[in-house]
Order: sequence, then C-alpha cells, then structure tokens
Amino acid sequence: MKKFLLILVLVCCSATIAVAQPPQKKVFSHEEYCNKQKEFITKHARLTPEEAEGFFPMFFELQKKKWEINKNARKMARKNEPGTKLTAEEYGKLVNEIADAKIEIAKLEKSYIEKYLKVIPASKILDVQRAEDRFQREMIKKMARGQQQKTGNNN
Repeated sequence: MKKFLLILVLVCCSATIAVAQPPQKKVFSHEEYCNKQKEFITKHARLTPEEAEGFFPMFFELQKKKWEINKNARKMARKNEPGTKLTAEEYGKLVNEIADAKIEIAKLEKSYIEKYLKVIPASKILDVQRAEDRFQREMIKKMARGQQQKTGNNN
C-alpha cells in the first residue's frame, strides 16, 4: 500500500511539474500569416468566394515578387549600417538603387492591377488595398504589444 501511495504521489508531482512548464515560443509561420491575411482581406474587402478564389493566387504571387525586390533593397541598405564609411559616390549609388527598387515595385503593382481587374471590380481593388494596409498596421501593433509584454515580464 505504501508503494502504491508513493507512486501515486510521484505521478501527481510529475503531472504538476509538466503543467507548470511555460508554453513553448510560437514560431512565425508564413503560411499562417498568409491565411490570416487572406481571411482579413476577404472580409474587409467583401470578396465573394469566387472573387477570392480568382484573386488570391495573383495577390500572393505579387507579394512574393515584392518580397524578392525588397530583399535586395534591404541587402543594399545594409551597406549603410552605423559605423560604415561610404564615399559620397557610394551613398548616391545606394540611394538610387533603393529608389529604383521602389519604382520597380510600383510598376509591378500597376501591372497586377490589370490582372486583378479581370476577376474583381476596381472598387474592390481599392477595398483590398485598404484592407491590406489595415492588416499590416494591426500586425505591427500586435508584434509591438508582444514585445512590450516580453520586456515587461523581464523586469
């Protein structure tokens, strides 16, 4: 009987310790982010299921292309990290390369508007753009709140 009670106490203690472990840090999932973005935009731009089905493959294709252009622009911008000494000519080249990346993205977005118009009306394209901006702002706020909670817990 004593052995049984001892085993029961050990099992209960082990269960308590397991439950008391802090939750594992959630890893950023690009797929989850895209799904939330799609859901948010669909709702706020009032896309029908048919419109969403035709629109989002193009939308995410554009996002991927913009990501690649921005990746290269970020790579160029790293040349200007604090402590880096560049010549006036190098600064000029860097500024122009970053501006060129922004122009390339704008041209790409314009070309996709033509594609979007084949599946959704222009009014909904504007709604999608507004929803996309709003989604980005809300995600940034959530991330900032998460950072504040982390730093608040460390004090």
